[in-house]
Amino acid sequence: MLWIALAVLAVAAIGGVTLAVALVRQRPFPASVGYIHGAVGLAGVVLLAIAVFAHSQGMPVNSALLLFSLAVVGGAFNLLFRLQREPPPVFMVILHGGAALVGLALLLIGVGG
Repeated sequence: MLWIALAVLAVAAIGGVTLAVALVRQRPFPASVGYIHGAVGLAGVVLLAIAVFAHSQGMPVNSALLLFSLAVVGGAFNLLFRLQREPPPVFMVILHGGAALVGLALLLIGVGG
């Protein structure tokens, strides 16, 4: 289950990096791309949570779940801006993405180790 969560979250990360680059370059992108990114990311976090709560996991995997949970909160904050047809603040996009990428790295360490 951890490998599936890792794969789903990696796909969400690729979409997130694409969205962040578009935001920084001030290039418009369809809102549906952001919604898909959020849905895939949330599905990955749910899969990770199921794996963590079903079986005992090591500290890297548990820490990854914590960081992904914080990233979900940041993503919801960014979504609120999108729903108002405004770009989210760049610092919030960086915090959201940073938490998710560090979580992804910790999950990779936890799964691989």
